[in-house]
Amino acid sequence: MFVNTLIWVYSNLCNYLLNGYHLEVQQKEMRINDVRKVDLQSNFEVVYQWTHLNYTWQSEEHYKWALDTKRYIPANNAPTGLKFYQQRLFLSIPRYRPGVPATLVSLDTHDETSHENPLLSPFPNWDSNDDIGSCSNLQSVQSMEVDTRGIMWVIDGVRINNYTRCPAKLIFLDLNNEGRELKTYIFPEKIASQYGRFLNDIVVDETDGDFAYITDNSLMDPGIIVYSRRQNVSWKLRDASMRPNPKAIPFTVDDVLFDASVPVDGIALTPYSHNGKKRLYYCAMSSFTIYSISTSVLKNKPLVTSGKWRRRIRSEGEKNSQSDGIMIDELSTMYLTMLPFSGIASWKTDLPTSTMQLVYTNRETMVWPDGFAFDQQGFLYVICNKVFNYIDLKRTPVISGDTPFRVLKTFTGTRSYLYR
Repeated sequence: MFVNTLIWVYSNLCNYLLNGYHLEVQQKEMRINDVRKVDLQSNFEVVYQWTHLNYTWQSEEHYKWALDTKRYIPANNAPTGLKFYQQRLFLSIPRYRPGVPATLVSLDTHDETSHENPLLSPFPNWDSNDDIGSCSNLQSVQSMEVDTRGIMWVIDGVRINNYTRCPAKLIFLDLNNEGRELKTYIFPEKIASQYGRFLNDIVVDETDGDFAYITDNSLMDPGIIVYSRRQNVSWKLRDASMRPNPKAIPFTVDDVLFDASVPVDGIALTPYSHNGKKRLYYCAMSSFTIYSISTSVLKNKPLVTSGKWRRRIRSEGEKNSQSDGIMIDELSTMYLTMLPFSGIASWKTDLPTSTMQLVYTNRETMVWPDGFAFDQQGFLYVICNKVFNYIDLKRTPVISGDTPFRVLKTFTGTRSYLYR
């Protein structure tokens, strides 16, 4: 027990000191290279927005109990990931801080009663979100993906604070059957330690028995985790391209200086092609360079183990901003969050990165665009969340007249990379 405690203390101390998340008010504007700005067919419009997150409680007594016992601290709840399936919007709410009663929730988009502070329903239910009851329950979810069969791949792997001692895991939920759990995979300690780990984003490859590619955002051991559903095993790729670049530190968002050293974060997969070739794109948040690698390399565990795979990494070029989430549509167009610009860029991945264009900016409604989702009607969605106020424990989130959380959408006429 004492050894485990020491490991946890050291892990969190290193993660905090090295990974940063220390923020200061910016005294002078940071200079960023100019990028071209063009318009999509329509601007991004706000679909939902929240001053704070609240839930569909089982009863008034349940709500009051959660407040009294600090199981629900409204100011500590912040959404990060979003995905669509049919007419439901799913959000993840990682437990960066105490007082987050549900870490995976859903919202019925058919319900037109309110787009201001709509209540969120724990998914699949309240019991599954009880992080105290059992390690088999959802502990702290950062992101998820929904495949073409309606299976949600949920990465439960935020372990940066002492709010759970449970190992990181990947859960499969059947959205066609009320979120019934199909399977859970526990990541080995050598792949994703339960101390200080931060599994950030996921893409799904529906070839060769299904694979998932997951970014481990922790500075002590950043990398890309590969999971084979058919084999039910995982392995990890580690490379200098996945680490922060000091030249990309610091940057400013909403007049706040973000001087964290954040490794590999955004991850995007190309759609299926006739020759069966697919590429995985990735970038560190604290970097301007986009890299890619063939999925045939990622799937080759012996090659990865040998270390010879690194020569297959390709530098795609530079972008003009630090990014959080990235995503590719069915026509191989990548959409990137552009954090200092409070905006979105697009890039056709068969062209040089110099053709990348800033398609939208709004310093009021798009502060810290985090991640993307497509629906089946040709709309691209982005979630914006001012996450720096929640992940930095030196800051104290408050509920004020501000609206920190928004879901926006624009019409692209395309679907996600999974539908080609």
